[in-house]
Amino acid sequence: MPKKEQRKKRGSAVSFLRVRRAIFHILMGFAILWLAMNFASGIRWFLFSLLVSGIILSLISLRFKLPFIYLMLKAFEKPRYIRRFPGKGTLFFVAGCLLVLKIFPYGIALASIAILTVADPFATISGIFIGRKNHRKPFNTLKKIEGTIVGIISGFIAALFFVSPIKALLAASMAMLAEALTLQLRGDDVDDNLVVPLVAATTLYLLSKFLPLI
Repeated sequence: MPKKEQRKKRGSAVSFLRVRRAIFHILMGFAILWLAMNFASGIRWFLFSLLVSGIILSLISLRFKLPFIYLMLKAFEKPRYIRRFPGKGTLFFVAGCLLVLKIFPYGIALASIAILTVADPFATISGIFIGRKNHRKPFNTLKKIEGTIVGIISGFIAALFFVSPIKALLAASMAMLAEALTLQLRGDDVDDNLVVPLVAATTLYLLSKFLPLI
């Protein structure tokens, strides 16, 4: 097979994986939102238990191919993390939701989880299908401007269910700006699933303190 066709095939496989991950991300986010809205008293303990269980399974998966878990990892995890940090994205998603629910007022936490649920995956999907190479962001060549715009719009719409329009727009914009930047810790990217909800929640909290009327 010619090298050009091989690269095209690998690119298609990577794009398909990213779309699968985005869909899984959305479904998990809506599930957590539904639980948080209907079982407010127990959601924090549930997420904490889920996080601890996930960490244990991740550590075991470094040594053993657990039947169902390994199939899920092959379907949704980035290949490099299957070997280094199995389930990284899911664990950080749960951790991000848990942190905002513990730190911030409940309405702000729900709005930030809503932004996390739709903004990042819609940015990913739109970046794949409508993003153009010559429109890549100057501060991060791996991500595309179209994706960030769609992410802001979708995050804004999701947050409208919990906060005012201006707060929703500012929180979604700040969260997607943070998502667009490549933050690294010891040579590895800081996961968007942690950055996005914390930035969104912090933005909403500061707005509620200093500009409560908007």
